[in-house]
Amino acid sequence: MPHYLVCLELLGPLGTPLHSGTLFGHLCWARRELEGNESLMQWLKDLPGRPLLISDGFPSGWLPRPLLAPRPRAPLPDDPQRRRLAMDAAKRRRKARLMRVEDFLRLRAAVSPDLLDEAPGEYDQQYGLGGYLKRESLPHNRIDRRSGHTLEEGGLFFLQELWPHPEHNAWDVYVETDLAPDVLQRLFEHVGQCGYGRDATWGRGRFRARVSPADANLFDFQGGRLLSLSHGSLSGNMQQARYRLDPHYGKLGNVLARCDKPFKYPLLLLAPGATFEPRDDGPFGELLRDVHEGPPGACEIVHNAWHLALPYTESPPREAD
Repeated sequence: MPHYLVCLELLGPLGTPLHSGTLFGHLCWARRELEGNESLMQWLKDLPGRPLLISDGFPSGWLPRPLLAPRPRAPLPDDPQRRRLAMDAAKRRRKARLMRVEDFLRLRAAVSPDLLDEAPGEYDQQYGLGGYLKRESLPHNRIDRRSGHTLEEGGLFFLQELWPHPEHNAWDVYVETDLAPDVLQRLFEHVGQCGYGRDATWGRGRFRARVSPADANLFDFQGGRLLSLSHGSLSGNMQQARYRLDPHYGKLGNVLARCDKPFKYPLLLLAPGATFEPRDDGPFGELLRDVHEGPPGACEIVHNAWHLALPYTESPPREAD
């Protein structure tokens, strides 16, 4: 199926991170509002045979760093100052989550931990993901429903919102789908106009979208392993997987957010950067059903936990000196 690059120009802060499953949920609501409930239900029915694979949102020009086989730990210098510097450098490398697209294309034929360390990563401490989103705390007061007033003790809590860097507000989302590009453009435009994620009515999650064909070099490669760009599940056709787990606490959106039980079951997903050997042609991960205790409305409730993945070849780590 064709691959598309959706460039999002953020117009304000985000109340919810740009996770693949949440983006897919917003596309579902957009289809329902633009084309009607029957169109959405038919789309969901057809998805197992015609899956829509979608990535997380990444700063423009960046991809997740692949998780590679661990290498033997090199001995630390005897000098205390040099030892501390070596440990700090190793810590920064472990914390890096992104790499540039051009570095991935340059290294993908033989990715190793040593070559990956030479590729620039993101180490910005003020802005979170890749130095492009700044996390801010928004204070709220809890209301005692019996009195209608704020609690005197323990009433204050904080919500996190993500503010884009003033000079770097372009984010990339990759999509593999048989939907026509004009349909995909219309769906993303609708999401950006209505707002994505929490507190959309306050102006959070607004963006402009531009859909274009993805760089064919990213997906046109024969490699022995795959790099996930999505928050997805672990399925049986993903062998020798390396991953970080990320709990997901989903909530129903749109009109269903006002039902008595809007919260979905917690999910334990693989974060972007997971790598694995494909046992077949995919799709990898699952379209998760039964993620809510009951259908409170006419729409079927699912979670898109498929992986949109890039092929690469991994080289064994170099022996420690």
